Amino acid sequence: MKNKLIPLALLAMGFVLFAQPAMAQDYSNIRIVRLSFVEGTVEYQRPGQDWQDARLNLPIQEGFALRTTDGYAEVEFEDSLTLRLGTNAIVEFTGLALQNGGRVTKLTVPQGTAIISAKLKREDAVSVAAPNLNLNLPRNGRFRMDISPTNSWVTVFHGKVEVDSHNGTPTLLSGGHTLHVDASGSSSPEVASNPPQDDFDKWVSHREQALNTAQSETSSVLGNNSYSMGYADLYNYGVWSYIPGYGAGWMPYGVGMGWMPFMDGQWQFMGGTGWNWMSGEPWGWLPYHFGSWVNTPGVGWAWLPVGANTWTPATASWVHLNNQLGWIPNGPPLSSKPTKTQLAALPSTVILAGQGANGAIGAGTRMPLAREGMSLEAAAAPLPSFNAPTKQSTKATVLASGPANSKSIVQSAPASLARVASVPASLHAPSASTTQPQGTRLSSMPRAMMAPHSAPAPLIARGASNGGFMRHSGGAGGGGNTGTMSGSSGTSVSASPSTSATGSASHSGGSMGSSGGHR
Repeated sequence: MKNKLIPLALLAMGFVLFAQPAMAQDYSNIRIVRLSFVEGTVEYQRPGQDWQDARLNLPIQEGFALRTTDGYAEVEFEDSLTLRLGTNAIVEFTGLALQNGGRVTKLTVPQGTAIISAKLKREDAVSVAAPNLNLNLPRNGRFRMDISPTNSWVTVFHGKVEVDSHNGTPTLLSGGHTLHVDASGSSSPEVASNPPQDDFDKWVSHREQALNTAQSETSSVLGNNSYSMGYADLYNYGVWSYIPGYGAGWMPYGVGMGWMPFMDGQWQFMGGTGWNWMSGEPWGWLPYHFGSWVNTPGVGWAWLPVGANTWTPATASWVHLNNQLGWIPNGPPLSSKPTKTQLAALPSTVILAGQGANGAIGAGTRMPLAREGMSLEAAAAPLPSFNAPTKQSTKATVLASGPANSKSIVQSAPASLARVASVPASLHAPSASTTQPQGTRLSSMPRAMMAPHSAPAPLIARGASNGGFMRHSGGAGGGGNTGTMSGSSGTSVSASPSTSATGSASHSGGSMGSSGGHR
């Protein structure tokens, strides 16, 4: 076929052969969870490796660890299990297993503030280990942990949590109650009413409400129980439209002329799962790991909820174009007699591999396929030590922002589907700082879903007069004083600075204020 004009329809039929990467692994028997929110400084560590910057949509596997310094992080598991970390926190993903038809999640929190929310199935199990504490969540609930070298607290907002402080019989802690233990283990656990909620508590509550609404709206369109993460992203960052020949398809807000998927991000080698696509787009989990893509003339690129219905490293396949490595978005499965409309909508542009930072693979030149001199074939995934060629060239016309003398294969949306002007006002960020934290994409995030801009302060004192705990908020100005906080009758609890607010830097949305700043 070399040196001949390759019919686009023939190439499109060949894409079916690339529906999954060569020698694809069955990933349905492992668990992959995702880093669904990053603000400020957040890092992750793979077993036996150094800490490195954690980016949005990082796939997290068993054995990983995650830590924050002046940042906030959220990890979305399958089926309504979510972990959120405050500043100066560490979590280790000790176990992510499938067992007896359920998901078994084992976490370790050595220090810091974490809130866990869960709606578990009967076969699921969630346990958390901390210094002098082991927690088990029997079913559904939301609880907070504040862990320091000298003291630990468990606060239950709703549901029940079994707390074993290794000092006698485990305590079944119900909603509205907080348990306190000291690091020495010499005294019995104290249980009292919950302290007032701080900004971190309020942010988690508001974010969950917003995500639940978005997930409900999107799930009614998808109608596919196989997808378990990323529903809310589609609601907040894009629009559903009718795609000729396919039905409902999803397109992101604000994409311009010549946009196509798999350009904003990079491939990163992740050990057992190989090369994973790490999108830089805030919605870039579900469309890049499930389903498929089409490029409809007059409409543009759209994601379809058909195709891969279990997690895959990317909804794209590796190819060789004129002996240069690249990738192409996966099209949907075709029937034995696909229509002309379906063939015309299949992906028809190859993205050549370029060198990314720290051994990653970045997006290079884009090449439309309907040109002379094309030699296209399926390719195996590259070696972990991939080195991109210093110069990319083919006999075809380069497709950058659009060729000057030919019709672009990558179509933009017509005016009726223009998405920049139709972004809801609630999705625009408040007056954002010009210096956004690395790895954060907040330009269109609803305010209620942004992290609080004063650090959570887990300093809790026991007030003997009313039998309750009071959480002392350090705020953004530094509440990390070491010492003793006295209750009204002199009862005191020693406080450690390790998990208190320590003057965290201002984040991109400005101060949220004592009320959390949500509307």
